[in-house]
Amino acid sequence: MAIRNLLFGMIVVFAFAGNLFGTMSADIQQTCSIDLTQLSTIMSVSQIGTFISFLLLPSLVKRLGSYRVMIFGIIGAGLGFLGMGFSRSLYSFGIAFMINSLLGYYYWSCSYSVMVLCDPKRRTVNIPLTHLIYSLASVASGVYIAMIKGPRWFIGYYQMSGIFLLMTFLFLLSMPKARAIPALMKPPKRKVPFLDSFSLLRKRDFLPFFLFLIFYSSVEFCCSVYPLLFFQRQLGASSTQVALAFSLYYVGSSTSRIFIMPVLKKVNSPFLPLKVLCFLASLSLGFLAFSNTLYYAYLTMVLVGFSFGAINPSSQILEIMSWSEDIDQVANLHMISSVIGKLIVPLAVGAISQRYSLVWGLLLLSVVMAIALFFLFLAKWLQRSSC
Repeated sequence: MAIRNLLFGMIVVFAFAGNLFGTMSADIQQTCSIDLTQLSTIMSVSQIGTFISFLLLPSLVKRLGSYRVMIFGIIGAGLGFLGMGFSRSLYSFGIAFMINSLLGYYYWSCSYSVMVLCDPKRRTVNIPLTHLIYSLASVASGVYIAMIKGPRWFIGYYQMSGIFLLMTFLFLLSMPKARAIPALMKPPKRKVPFLDSFSLLRKRDFLPFFLFLIFYSSVEFCCSVYPLLFFQRQLGASSTQVALAFSLYYVGSSTSRIFIMPVLKKVNSPFLPLKVLCFLASLSLGFLAFSNTLYYAYLTMVLVGFSFGAINPSSQILEIMSWSEDIDQVANLHMISSVIGKLIVPLAVGAISQRYSLVWGLLLLSVVMAIALFFLFLAKWLQRSSC
């Protein structure tokens, strides 16, 4: 089986496994005796593990190559999911969540560069297609989650960890094909000082773009949890209705990712669609915060999904077009950008939501998204002025 197809298959698996936490967070809270502030703390503190992975990734890739490190990440993420399934307390769930964040980071970062390196001719198609597959799989996962949501939520984690083991085996079987692409197994030897592994941060046009990624990705991360809690706690939605809201989010996301593929082929730069989508994301989160009926909230959830759906693939295409000579470094910095924001934003949203209400938590996410839009404008201006 082609490596490209295996990567697409792994995206489907991660869509099912990764969405368990956000949709079943209320059930996890009840089983493990975790309140909203503690849940937000777990989300933030786990990013310390991801930051450690970020620091270690450049040296690991140099020694082992992107493909082997990616497989290690799949194994680690599977162990983390299994640990979450076995958890029945705050501390055990927090530790398993951190393991998943720490080791799963290697998959997410390296799969990006593996996809680009294994099929360079179709890289501008494969990246948006990867995100589209994730969205479509997430819509389907809503049906699966609706069946297991409740007191037996942990069964989903058991099942997904078994599928992770199967995917690890399939990637190992494809090792001979990976060896045929030298860049996947071991990059060319170059004596690069440690700090030069993050040299893009010294470029005046990349730094504001990196800050944009920090704020945007932290909001996207929070959108996997807090809007669904808003449905359940603020609007009194049932488990099935929460699963429907989750699926509608990804219906919007899938529509956006289908729409963006021909758009990216026509425009000279992804900056314009990125700016439009970020503005819409900020606006739609504000609309969701003021939704007082399930019907209106459902419609707004589609809009939120549509807004966020194409931001990540568009930003990755922008990275490839602007800094293609440093693709491994770009992939690593793209991943770590979300870590920095996740250290702070979930804590702030959780604290405000606990003290006041989830309405104010969603409004804070809207403001943070507006800040992300500001840095995107700044990155575009600096890129133009440096040409």
